Amino acid sequence: MLTRRHVRIKVMQTLYAHNFNGADDPKTLKAFLKSSIQKTFELHLLLLALLRAFRRHAQEQYLLKKQQQRFVENPTALGLPLLQHELLVQLQEDVQLSKLLKRQYHKFWDLKFDYIHQLYNALIESPLYAEYAQLSSPSLVQQRQFLVEFYKTQIAPTDTLYEALEEHQLTWTDDFPLVNTFLLKYFKQLTPGRSAPLPLLAEFKEEVQFATALLHQALLHQEDIAATVEGKTPNWESDRIAEMDKMLLHLAITELLHFPQIPPKVTLNEYLEIAKDYSTPNSNIFINGVLDKLAKEFEASGQMVKKGRGLK
Repeated sequence: MLTRRHVRIKVMQTLYAHNFNGADDPKTLKAFLKSSIQKTFELHLLLLALLRAFRRHAQEQYLLKKQQQRFVENPTALGLPLLQHELLVQLQEDVQLSKLLKRQYHKFWDLKFDYIHQLYNALIESPLYAEYAQLSSPSLVQQRQFLVEFYKTQIAPTDTLYEALEEHQLTWTDDFPLVNTFLLKYFKQLTPGRSAPLPLLAEFKEEVQFATALLHQALLHQEDIAATVEGKTPNWESDRIAEMDKMLLHLAITELLHFPQIPPKVTLNEYLEIAKDYSTPNSNIFINGVLDKLAKEFEASGQMVKKGRGLK
């Protein structure tokens, strides 16, 4: 679920926060970093909880309409196809998921009734639902396709959802695209009556170890790396360099000098891509120039030693 780029962003955010309140000790920062990674997994669970809340609402609307004697002869208008959707049933009844959700955020969507109701109405009135409801006995493939399209077109793009997540946990706005991708893969693995594997932080030990090691080395060599950056940007006063650029240069130099298993090109490409999303429009050009020059100098001086298959 986690990519190295996403891990680098988490470390960048931790280091950035540290530079604004230097009172944090390394132990506290590492705990903050691990918690930030954990919240990525919590977002995944929260979005699954959203689908459970949606189906509960569909059940309530079905009973309400039936009691009011509305559309009794029209199961489609009653929303019956949603109640009979086996994968939505599986999500609602999954024992493993239920246990995880009891620990946290299980009541989050109870406070978002208006959003759930709007989501329900939007789907009921959509061509996606109309087409699906015409299927007399949808296959597993058709049910999966409907669930994927429902999430992609009705849930993920909504500003209301994005704002709710941002309000609750700011870093979730960075996690959202990654978690969306993982959820779509998860939906394609769902099978009625069978639990699909859920991601746990313990399963991503390597990524957590890399994140912790990167933060540790960045803090350990903070003064030396800061001096290196300053020495290679003589035409730039320190306060003229964007704070985020300093963070990215700091982490990139840390990788170049203290992570022998990572190829220099990988490091440079990763931080240039992050700069495009998180810093100024011209940051990637500035960072590329500095890092390219430093990488060559580090290699020539013997400071940068890379080991492993395909590395010098």
